[in-house]
Amino acid sequence: MRHIAIIEDETDIANLLAHCFACEGFEVSTACDGLVGLDVIRRVRPDLVILDLFLPRLNGQQVFRALKADLDTKEIPIVVLSANGDVANRINLLEEGVDDYIVKPCSVREVIARSRAVLRRTERPAGRREGTA
Repeated sequence: MRHIAIIEDETDIANLLAHCFACEGFEVSTACDGLVGLDVIRRVRPDLVILDLFLPRLNGQQVFRALKADLDTKEIPIVVLSANGDVANRINLLEEGVDDYIVKPCSVREVIARSRAVLRRTERPAGRREGTA
């Protein structure tokens, strides 16, 4: 079963996403601030992280950079889900390695579909190890 970590400080959004992903057959972990989110991600090693940018204690960009700097978590795909629709910010994060960037408000179905697309793109074929052809 695929595991999704949702790091979102708006409880209603986090609960809605968690419920919908669970109904789609995903295991889900949630956190409402950046520090707890970082701990959850390091502990459960999810297959994908959905990350808000505006988080208390440690913002989403700090969480993203900490994950990418850690050898144990740098390969986990990250989808940013944020109310910040600034094009320059989106481009900057995509160039830094965010796998997708979704602007709120949005459809939960879109978040799930785009998350599945990221999982398909980042999945290694069975039986192949990193760095083999």
